[in-house]
Amino acid sequence: MTWRKQPPSEEQSFKALRASLEAGANFWNAGEFYGTPEFNSLTLLNKYFTMYPEDAEKVVLSIKGGLVNMKPNGTPEGVKTSIENCLRLLDGKKSIDIFECARVDKNTPIETTMKALEEFVKAGKIGGIALSEVSADSVKRAAKVTKIVAVEVELSLWSTDILSNGVAAACEENNIPVVA
Repeated sequence: MTWRKQPPSEEQSFKALRASLEAGANFWNAGEFYGTPEFNSLTLLNKYFTMYPEDAEKVVLSIKGGLVNMKPNGTPEGVKTSIENCLRLLDGKKSIDIFECARVDKNTPIETTMKALEEFVKAGKIGGIALSEVSADSVKRAAKVTKIVAVEVELSLWSTDILSNGVAAACEENNIPVVA
């Protein structure tokens, strides 16, 4: 709703969000970078939960972050900056139920990123850790470090790669749900 050149009005967006909840669709995916710094999915959600605070507990909010200038930054400092920015944008209106780095930082071992994220779970700043667009090896390595609550990947009739590249098998092996 915020990634378009001409996004829908807040009123229209709020109607769509309320309708999704009424239909039982309560797993909401947001991104620190879905839109501009001034108007992105988190600023929209802040406004939504300000207007409808009773809905905050009904929603499982999964947020992608960990990018700087659209490049992965999985360093402890990068993860900290991203999570703190997401929390600032939500302004206490809704907690981060699930946080995931949008992509694996090839310059930072995934184990380092997972350990940094785990500290935010322990501190109660995020509810759980997910992975996004990862390989089977990354799933296995991450699962050895901390509990992974989900793996978000592309899966559709036109993109069934995870069924043959080991990602679905690695998720099954580690009892991790796939978010398609």
